[in-house]
Amino acid sequence: MFQAILTLFTSLLGFHAKAQCPDANLHETSLDCPWAEVTRSLVGVTDLNQIRTTLETRVPGILKQIETDHQTPEMFQLWGMSRNIDESNLSNGRKTAPVNLLQFFSSIWNVHYDETFTFGHAGLTHTYGYLFSIMDTPYGYKRARYVQDEIESGFGLTDGLFSGTPTAGTLFSNLPVFAGKIAFRDHDHGKKLLQDVIEDLGSRAVPEIVNYPYASLKLKRLLETASNSEFTLELRTDIVDFPKANIHGQNSALLIYSIDYRKNGHDRSHPRLITAFPVAAGFADGVFNPKNLGDNVPLKLKYNAALPDTIPAELMIGKRTIVE
Repeated sequence: MFQAILTLFTSLLGFHAKAQCPDANLHETSLDCPWAEVTRSLVGVTDLNQIRTTLETRVPGILKQIETDHQTPEMFQLWGMSRNIDESNLSNGRKTAPVNLLQFFSSIWNVHYDETFTFGHAGLTHTYGYLFSIMDTPYGYKRARYVQDEIESGFGLTDGLFSGTPTAGTLFSNLPVFAGKIAFRDHDHGKKLLQDVIEDLGSRAVPEIVNYPYASLKLKRLLETASNSEFTLELRTDIVDFPKANIHGQNSALLIYSIDYRKNGHDRSHPRLITAFPVAAGFADGVFNPKNLGDNVPLKLKYNAALPDTIPAELMIGKRTIVE
């Protein structure tokens, strides 16, 4: 009873005790800190000024990144929409990324979410949102992709470029430039937009990412297409083999998921990134299973992607092919 009263009292005063991190009972390691600790300390906090103060105290570099990212508005157009509920939690509706932090970050960026922060900007949800996520999924914590340096190791890049504390650039600028160079490689409008972003970044663009030898990469794409008189849809799953040994883990490839969706008769569209994460060798076998290829097959959004319009299942019938 005393502890409950003390907790309530300190909460009312705006004080939050330092949360244990790593918490072995939650299968955390030192790599999950300070991100999980910060999120737990802010559970129930909705005051944006209080969230800012906590971030300034415990992870000040994140605020600098967020505010730096805001200087390149074109960068937000590289991303599509995402659902903030993982497949494993559709039955209970538990949010993946903490709503109060998404609300704080989006208040700086002015990116769109619905009222409950269930649907919104994939870039924010899948980068800073996942970095601070404390929801354990069947595949572990979402932040693993940003704290283990597997992507950097597999592509021979400087450790930490795709982390919450990058040695150059920001997480939100480094990741879409790298992923976009791969996902937009065959799309003129997408490549033009990405080049505009790089030019706008100027000295904030990381040379080893911009000038990476992308043409040398070995990759394969699962292309899923559906269209009718109202819309055209492409679901694009690129899996890129790591050209270098991954000394930080067991994964051996990078998956990049992007979507190109447009209503017919509207202006030209471009692919929009949804997510990117490292995968194990056997993962590609399931993605490219020949039994699932062909015409007139049911298509489904993956990796928590969302669309601005609801498409009935009967219209999500299309073609699934492999592009080498």
